[in-house]
Amino acid sequence: MALKHYLQNGCVYHVTSVTQLREKIFLDEVAARFLLITIAYHKYILDFKLFAYVIMPEHFHIIIQPSDEYPLSKIMNFIKGNFSRKYNQIYNRTNPVWQRRYYETVLRSEKGMINKIDYIHKNPVRKGLVTDLSYYEFSSYNQYFGETREKIQIPIDKILL
Repeated sequence: MALKHYLQNGCVYHVTSVTQLREKIFLDEVAARFLLITIAYHKYILDFKLFAYVIMPEHFHIIIQPSDEYPLSKIMNFIKGNFSRKYNQIYNRTNPVWQRRYYETVLRSEKGMINKIDYIHKNPVRKGLVTDLSYYEFSSYNQYFGETREKIQIPIDKILL
């Protein structure tokens, strides 16, 4: 669908959430995959649009548009809370997984949204995790510019860039 349509029909947010003490829990591929599954599950249940994502070792970025029924705060509480409970159960931990707050920016223009999608997709190269964006497993990059992922791919609401 056209980007302009989404921007005219509700707020689109760039959201960043960081792990407690910047612990690099997502270097563990199982944890990263579980976060992707958690986001995908809540996308279905809470009916939000997901335009882009990347999971980095100690944080993640998503670009989303909440539905009228569930505000951003409720979406983030569900994603972070459900991930935390299961992660701590699996790894026999009691420590907080996330910093209390998440950071959101309202995207108001087509150019701003395209720039943020580009920013989050290039994050793995900037941080030295890969030299080619298409090799990074935990990003929506390939859904825009390449092939489908072999291991896990969550549905996104793709826009034309």
